[in-house]
Amino acid sequence: MDKDQNATKSEDDEIDLTLLANFTHQIINPLNGVVGTLDNLIDGTIGPERREQRTAAARAQLENCITLVRNLAYLASGQSAFSSTVERKIVVPQVIIEAAMFYQEEGKRRKVSIDLENREVQNKVIGHPETLKQVLMNLFDNCIKYSRFGSQVLVRQWIQNGTSEAVITVRSFPEHEVSNEDLKSIFELGFRGSNAKQMVASGTGLGLHICNHLLKTKHNGSISVQRDGDALLFTLKLPGAWRD
Repeated sequence: MDKDQNATKSEDDEIDLTLLANFTHQIINPLNGVVGTLDNLIDGTIGPERREQRTAAARAQLENCITLVRNLAYLASGQSAFSSTVERKIVVPQVIIEAAMFYQEEGKRRKVSIDLENREVQNKVIGHPETLKQVLMNLFDNCIKYSRFGSQVLVRQWIQNGTSEAVITVRSFPEHEVSNEDLKSIFELGFRGSNAKQMVASGTGLGLHICNHLLKTKHNGSISVQRDGDALLFTLKLPGAWRD
């Protein structure tokens, strides 16, 4: 093995260790929070008036852990980590709502809302509901973590005339400006932009990369991002959409 190969291997090993360290940190912290909540429920520190709210918060922390583990499983195992080969009908607004529900408690804490327009419009596609839900969960997780305190994450969905694509847009306001260089690299494996690093010290850099890969491999779709004034606008496209 020559020097260049040795250098590449060393760099890859360093990236792997960084991902593992960040992943471990992000799993342990919320699990410790859940354990603390359970202890406080058992010993009566949390009274009846706060029990429902704290239980819901603990559940949200566990859901975040599940999302992280599923992301790591996907990275380790490939496409089969998420779904079977059987495609099913996806009701687009239903999956959006289900994904957003996991971040209600964290959103309340940071006063960031996830709001879906025209939720009554039942646009549909054929695909893998669990993978589309995972894509949206990863996206909403990023929006809640890195958006401006007290801001809105606005979600829209429609069918594009001419192409029959289901289009989902997610518009959020980052706390810190995202550079053009960061936008170019935002879907790369292990990448964390300056906004993310300023808001949360550690992170895996897996979420948006997996969004991109799942949409391509499971839905023949795509995801892109652009500036929209002070906001970032993520656009997801899924082919073969219809409305009953």
